[in-house]
Amino acid sequence: MRTLIVLAVLVCVALAARTRPNKVIGGDEKERTMWNEFKQKYNKIYAVGEEAKRFANFKASLQRAQRSQALNPQAKFGVTKFSDLSEEEFTKFYKLSKFDKTKYANVPAKNFSLPQKPHKFTGCNPDPTNYDWFTCGVCTPVYDQGQCGSCWAFSATETVESYFALDGGSLTQLSMQQIVDCDTSDGGCNGGEPTTAYQYVEQAGGLDPLADYPYTGENGQCQFNQQEVVADVTNYNSLNGEQGLYQQTSSSSGGPVSVCVDASSWQDYQGGVLTQCGNDVDHCVQLTGYANYNQNGAYWIVRNSWGADWGQNGFIWVAIGQDLCSIGDYGTVVSADQKKR
Repeated sequence: MRTLIVLAVLVCVALAARTRPNKVIGGDEKERTMWNEFKQKYNKIYAVGEEAKRFANFKASLQRAQRSQALNPQAKFGVTKFSDLSEEEFTKFYKLSKFDKTKYANVPAKNFSLPQKPHKFTGCNPDPTNYDWFTCGVCTPVYDQGQCGSCWAFSATETVESYFALDGGSLTQLSMQQIVDCDTSDGGCNGGEPTTAYQYVEQAGGLDPLADYPYTGENGQCQFNQQEVVADVTNYNSLNGEQGLYQQTSSSSGGPVSVCVDASSWQDYQGGVLTQCGNDVDHCVQLTGYANYNQNGAYWIVRNSWGADWGQNGFIWVAIGQDLCSIGDYGTVVSADQKKR
């Protein structure tokens, strides 16, 4: 009889263990509620034993977001799709492991005192106070680099795409994967710089379309097909500070700019204007325009490559006038022509 009772108790315990929902140890009720909402929104499913680690990262992200919020009252920080990553993981997967400033030393600065050749594209007429080349129609949709430190290749490719459209071609999605795989001067998912990406494109004879050489989010063997080339880089220049950024983006002969920045505070960004930032460059993006220039609350409009479900539909706004995030230090533009076959 005693044996039967013990067996019955063990069966009940086993059944309860199978039906009891997983619970995360620690955290107050609000944190647990936010955690469950986060998992549902981003369809997060974790291996056995991993959830406690991810929840710890999530709680740390909430505290980090509070600190960022206090420093940036015009922005909004909180839960993002990266909230279950540690800062170290976020840096490894989404930013540059290193940035070589010396690769910009010999890039000639654009001379705005010379007459600028008007673009063949006539659909854009920049306003001196508010303008965005993205809404003008010379930028491709927001990309998602995935867990690969290829932001530098995206920034370079996006800039070639825009100037190819502006210089007389059609707006065409080009292959950043070609740069990741084939540019031997840079490190693919391990990082690189837009300047050496331009050099590669120029030496290779152009970029294939993205449709023919799709993005994989990892390093691969070079599959470049010169017969498929659409756009070629014929020249590239650097810009001098935030004034150079404005001269380029506000000119009818200008356009978007590749910029490399400090994105250390961007993991928890949800929207609004960033007003505090570091200067340790670790990410490259595309600056597409500006708002309220020479007025209170002026900011740069910056297109990221972390997907349209991050920030403001894939964008971040960075206050103008303080060289925040080193935004004016490593700006570059290109001339891109249709490849003559």
